[in-house]
Amino acid sequence: MDRQEQVETLLNVILIDDEEPALLEMEYLLKDYPEIRILGKFTDPVAALEQISQRKPHVVFLDINMPGLGGLTAARKLLKNEAITDVVFVTAYEQYAVEAFQVEAADYLLKPISKDRLNQTIERLVRGKKAETQETQGKLVISCMGGLQIGRKGKPAMKWRTEKEKELFAFLLQNRGTEMTRDQIIDNLWREYEMDRAIRQLHNSIYYLKRSLKEYGIGSHEISISNRYCLQLGSVAFDIVQIEEKAKKLDGMPSIGELEVLLEIFKGSYLQFEGWAWAECDRETLSRQEMAISKSLSKLYIAAGLFRNAESTLLRAYNLNPFEEDITLMLIALYKANEEKAKAVKHYLEYQELLRQELKIGPNECIERVYLSL
Repeated sequence: MDRQEQVETLLNVILIDDEEPALLEMEYLLKDYPEIRILGKFTDPVAALEQISQRKPHVVFLDINMPGLGGLTAARKLLKNEAITDVVFVTAYEQYAVEAFQVEAADYLLKPISKDRLNQTIERLVRGKKAETQETQGKLVISCMGGLQIGRKGKPAMKWRTEKEKELFAFLLQNRGTEMTRDQIIDNLWREYEMDRAIRQLHNSIYYLKRSLKEYGIGSHEISISNRYCLQLGSVAFDIVQIEEKAKKLDGMPSIGELEVLLEIFKGSYLQFEGWAWAECDRETLSRQEMAISKSLSKLYIAAGLFRNAESTLLRAYNLNPFEEDITLMLIALYKANEEKAKAVKHYLEYQELLRQELKIGPNECIERVYLSL
């Protein structure tokens, strides 16, 4: 199995058993499988369920016979809320097998677990993960975060004949589902041209764009462009739509896992490296959204005691937009709380110099106050 295939079939796992030795034994057995990454192990099923809702593992290995919240009850709660998670029961009691499969467990392992039996379980789980991956293998993927790309997984991205063809597609994509007039398009893409020449350029670009889509094998059920310059998306994976849909599903108290998944879609700025003025408003909106997600996720990490995760998230946000004051304030406060004075001072001085060179100003009073309190 090559590296790419290993990544695609990697299974994130959480272990739950009220007996510490049993947890350590299962951890030891699973270390032989490169496809398995253990996110955590728990003797308390209630604490485990909270982490599962945040981390969204692919598989939970769960003991059935536990005091308090039993394994079957825990599994019912888990499978009700986490559709993407499989449950593998691990127990010394054979009589629970029927009930285990009634709650749609992926497998049922009897202690002591033999190597051959565990091999069968892991192979089944990996096959399931591969099948999920293959379902989306041929799907058309459109990305705007980090730069415009369109293509299918495992196949080179579609190439553009001209920069204007690329820009036209991006403009129609940003206004997808909306009929654009000829004059609207020309005003944004060919403003400097005489009208007759601009119209010819538009017609040529539309022709070559449709031809490029067809030559790449993109059907009208995936992308269609009407004669009224209206682009419609069908069965495609589009990162901007994914951001919109996942953001809508967030309730008042999103989990770590939900915010991690959402932030992962932001691969860079919107239509990065493109100096198209018409894209600036959406670029700024998405940048603000990314900053807000980073701050919310960092606060949850800090509340959960995941300080290194909070630091890396804040540093990533700082590198994207070093002028966002709240990010620097949170970073210095985090370093102060963790008694990492050297890191706090280093970051403050770097930030202070950046403001001096770029904006000819100093840090605001709140940041100064936190820094001086060190």
